[in-house]
Amino acid sequence: MIVRRRSFIDVLMSVMIKPAERRCWGQPLANWKAARALNETEPRRKIVILTAHAFLRGYRKASVHFIASRWAEQGHDVHFLTIGHSWLTLLKDRQRFRALSQDQANRFHKISANLRAGAYLPPVHAFSSSNRFLNAANAVLFRFYGSYLPRFARRIISDADLVLAESGSALAFFGQIKKLNPKARTLYFCRDLLRSIGAAPVLQDIQATEIGRFDAVCVPSERLGALLPPGGRVRVIPQGVDAALFDREQPSPYRPGTRNAISIGNMLFDQASVASMAAAAPDVNFHVFGAAWRGWAPPNIVLYGEKDFESIVPYLQHADFGIAPYRLTEDEVYLAESSLKLAQYSYCGLPILLPDLIPFSRANGIAYRLDGEAAWREKIDVALAMHRSLTFREGIMTWDEVARQTLSAAFEPSQLS
Repeated sequence: MIVRRRSFIDVLMSVMIKPAERRCWGQPLANWKAARALNETEPRRKIVILTAHAFLRGYRKASVHFIASRWAEQGHDVHFLTIGHSWLTLLKDRQRFRALSQDQANRFHKISANLRAGAYLPPVHAFSSSNRFLNAANAVLFRFYGSYLPRFARRIISDADLVLAESGSALAFFGQIKKLNPKARTLYFCRDLLRSIGAAPVLQDIQATEIGRFDAVCVPSERLGALLPPGGRVRVIPQGVDAALFDREQPSPYRPGTRNAISIGNMLFDQASVASMAAAAPDVNFHVFGAAWRGWAPPNIVLYGEKDFESIVPYLQHADFGIAPYRLTEDEVYLAESSLKLAQYSYCGLPILLPDLIPFSRANGIAYRLDGEAAWREKIDVALAMHRSLTFREGIMTWDEVARQTLSAAFEPSQLS
């Protein structure tokens, strides 16, 4: 059943938009006194988050980072545990491994008040692969990998009130979590359809087998919830925005007099469509954050790689329009409802170019044909001519609201034994 919530081994080891200046500005949405009063009525929870994401300065933020930060700000004791990395990470992402090893290797490091982050870094780890032979071996490797956690992680999980497991490799540790702390509430924080992100079949099997044992399953999209295996107590809680960050007035990073489009994120990135846009509009600069670009790029495409979210915000605030260049299938349309970028673009009042396969209902959406679009210039001109409007952000929740609703879902009285 889907319920929609109202929106807004130790051995191995975002209030207003000012159209004339084309930027977001204004007062934070949250009422501080009301938030403080609410905090005083909530019990302080000990929360552990298992995720493949890393809590590191200079790296992109996903919804799980925002949720962790808001829970900490609300007074809860939060431990952010990164899994899915090992010495093998050196071969793929040396910089990330070194960053994790500096302060977080098999220990927790203080990030801010009430928030600590640590990384389980054994010599090797199980990982998903498109290689069918490796995936066959993964049926054993993931079970073995998930059967052990080091002492620093065991200690904190054993004392937790709530353990959150994000979709992906964290699922392999669900049995270990229940063994260490059978009384803790468990929350499946599902952000993606596992087959869409290439998760190993064994992880998909674990999801299907264990989804009914979670106290709650939180998804950002009704469509995603409907695609999950049956038996889960699904709660739909939309994505949020960092209202305070977006509402902070910042100078434009763009050269005066230039026209600028922005694309953020790397999931299902459609390089061909962005290249076609750039070719059709040489007078527009296309700023691409997060996505890997293969081969030559036109001179009006600016590639930034992965950046910390805070540094990207001014680019969002002052862009002329946003791009959501997804190369997707029908099964991946749920990304439209759960896309962080769409919420962020809309909060800043940006017109958005996106594939016609996405059922986007806001007035700032400009659809293009996923295959065979012939009118790129016309689509871009519509985006450049579109006026910003406060209505584009209607119904978008703040991360504070999302965090409260998510915690509430995990501790719903109706689910308590």
